[in-house]
Amino acid sequence: MDRYYVYKDWSHVPSNQNDMRSIEKDESMHPAAQRLPTKLNKMLEDPDLSGIVVWRPHGRSWRIVNRDNFISKALPLYFQHSNFTSFVRLVNAWGFRRVTSGDDNDSYYHELFLRGMR
Repeated sequence: MDRYYVYKDWSHVPSNQNDMRSIEKDESMHPAAQRLPTKLNKMLEDPDLSGIVVWRPHGRSWRIVNRDNFISKALPLYFQHSNFTSFVRLVNAWGFRRVTSGDDNDSYYHELFLRGMR
């Protein structure tokens, strides 16, 4: 029997200075200088990467669909390297967790990182 992760809905909680949604985002910033949440949002919104890394339908987690293309296309474009292990370490350091069961298996989530929340 599949177990499902229960997500907390933070989409209606006002942002404050301590949460991920309040991080300043300068759209003109070079990708190397941007913080992880900004880079992830841009990457997940990039139509050229739609078959490589995608939001899950509910918008609470995201999944890498094609790891080889993610390493060769997305990582160099947004993170200036092709080291998948380093990317996973960075994602984990920011508090993202990988879902390991159910429909969202192999997706990553952070309770304050939601689709449409900038």
